Amino acid sequence: MWHQFRFGTGMRLAAVEEYTSAERTEQPLIITLAGLGQAMSEKNYLFSNLRKRLAEHNQWVVQFDYMGHGDSAGLLEEATIASMIDDTLAALKTFTAKRKPGRIYMIGHALGAVVAQSAALAWEQQTGQTCIPVLLSPLIGPIPAAKDVLDPGALALFDREEAVDTRLLFPGSDYYTLSDFNEEQYRYMQRLGAHPLYLHGQCLGRALLSELDQLVPEELYSRNRHGLHVICGQRDSMTASLAARLPRSTLHLLKDVHYYHQHPASMDEAIDIIQTITMPTLTESSPGRGTSVDG
Repeated sequence: MWHQFRFGTGMRLAAVEEYTSAERTEQPLIITLAGLGQAMSEKNYLFSNLRKRLAEHNQWVVQFDYMGHGDSAGLLEEATIASMIDDTLAALKTFTAKRKPGRIYMIGHALGAVVAQSAALAWEQQTGQTCIPVLLSPLIGPIPAAKDVLDPGALALFDREEAVDTRLLFPGSDYYTLSDFNEEQYRYMQRLGAHPLYLHGQCLGRALLSELDQLVPEELYSRNRHGLHVICGQRDSMTASLAARLPRSTLHLLKDVHYYHQHPASMDEAIDIIQTITMPTLTESSPGRGTSVDG
């Protein structure tokens, strides 16, 4: 069964939870963490489709929106990496209060991968529960500093403003062919899991850009305690090569793409991989599964 509800301080966070009606001792909890500016469903409804697939096997899955995202309260300009981690910890506290999971899988896309690993480390320290990050096209290598990518005139507005309109930071209006967007700016957004169609009309805060400039993702992921999984496209050679050298890591490659959302078959492939990670008793030869390499 599944249901929607609100949780957190002031009931400001929105979530969808799906679980079997029968009580199952030590059932794993699978929680999904979207990229910047994305609702809990994620691009091309990846996380909603994942939840539905896992529900066929009576798995316990939680999707939720960070503050300032989707159906949760607040504005995107108020969101920071720190606030996303806090929202994730609030979700973990809420859902594990009802039943104790045997282990927790944190499924994070792009910037959500940073949130997944950070929250996993914090939750393990607080509770001792095992958390396994599953990172989809994660930020691993350093990203360019905001001052080297985003519009310099718009960045100058941060001298007197805490938040700036994204239409000024990365201008453009062709959201489908992206013909009038700066390619480097678009790649910057892609690595965060964002898209101008969802960000334009909103603002980004100075604090978030400062956090991104200071981020060292490879060091963060190297601190994993119980192993992690990285899923990326075969054409994303930078992420694949960096992921392969992370300690206690397993790399899974999606065939013939850079990002999962570039082809419907790649999204199905990503779901197959996640399903065999979170349900290891399933056959390891699911149709369309990507290549796996232990790090």
